[in-house]
Amino acid sequence: MVKNLIDAVDERAEALDRLILRDADQQLTGVDAGDIVVLEDSSEALTLQALARVLDESDTAPRVLVRYRSYQQAHAMRALAHRLLENRGQDAASRLVVAGLDTEALDLEGALAECSLKPTLALGRLPKALAALDDWSRALARHSTQTTTDVSLCLGGNTKHMTRTMNTVLEQSFSEVWAGRGQGKFRALLAKAPRQSVLAHTAEETQIPAGTLRGLGGVFSGGREDRGGSYLADIACDLLSTLDGPADGAALRVLDLGCGNGSVSLRLLHRAQELGIPLVLTATDLDADAVRSATETLAPYRAGEQTATVTWDDAAAGSASGSFDLLLLNPPFHEGTRLDATMVRPLLDAATRLLAPGGRLLLVHNSHLRYRAQLEDRFEEVKQLGRNGTFTVLSACGAL
Repeated sequence: MVKNLIDAVDERAEALDRLILRDADQQLTGVDAGDIVVLEDSSEALTLQALARVLDESDTAPRVLVRYRSYQQAHAMRALAHRLLENRGQDAASRLVVAGLDTEALDLEGALAECSLKPTLALGRLPKALAALDDWSRALARHSTQTTTDVSLCLGGNTKHMTRTMNTVLEQSFSEVWAGRGQGKFRALLAKAPRQSVLAHTAEETQIPAGTLRGLGGVFSGGREDRGGSYLADIACDLLSTLDGPADGAALRVLDLGCGNGSVSLRLLHRAQELGIPLVLTATDLDADAVRSATETLAPYRAGEQTATVTWDDAAAGSASGSFDLLLLNPPFHEGTRLDATMVRPLLDAATRLLAPGGRLLLVHNSHLRYRAQLEDRFEEVKQLGRNGTFTVLSACGAL
């Protein structure tokens, strides 16, 4: 029944995946059969291997919960599993739970509770941010205590990016933490025996004049203002009183595309409140931890003349065309550690679709990236609104 899954694992598994599976099998001996959690499975091999394992357990029907921060990766995993399991019936398909798509909760602890899972094993790739590791380990330990199920953890990574502090973070939630035997440039960290009375992961907080920034998990910049976003917010707030809203006099419609922790949105909402300008803002990001963070940051604006809604989405694909008067964009330009100036392209394409007639895009970028030509390919009018030692803010109107 699971041969096609095993074949797919063999096709996709990278050296790091094989090390994680080896160490989980060899060093976490005696783990009871049960539900399995998979975290940030970029190759999809760990999830497919876990599915193959639980589908062999017909008596207890355990399930696999996979959590991705990326909206795109979450959808890709669900589509792959659907294709591989489409001839196996509804029971097989129901064994996979994709956090955020099959659950309301985007956070790991909330998703586990929502689905009443009792995981005995968690696998994945070590996150770059220690805060993300803290988020995961506390969620697993707390859920283990609540369900009286013992969970073991195996996370692998590149040895040169691993530090002793990662062990320390895991030790806050697990009594036994150790490193596996390295192979090539990879190594795994393993943990078992969840501690009792572990506190929940808490947001990193920074007070700014507009309110409180909150960062959860691995969100970029944590709970702090990003310098590029801060410069974008300065200019957007200065322009706010000059912008034209809908012709019917309704509230100004704003989209923060790639909102991160919500810092730009928070400052704009605060300024609109000071000026008495009705404003309806949508903040969206494909990073689940960004959405969680922005949701907490923008919580004071759930109702009133200035309101905010936060969505997990890919380039605001769920928003209607021509539905925004102002679009704010502080685009990413790194894929891992590699600089990639092409990452802005789908976001600019989305901007041309999303802006209402007469609407305006404000984009901030590192000046050396020279995005202006890409805007001029898509908009009639492009001009520079500001430039400092590091960043440039461009304005664009009139989608071509």
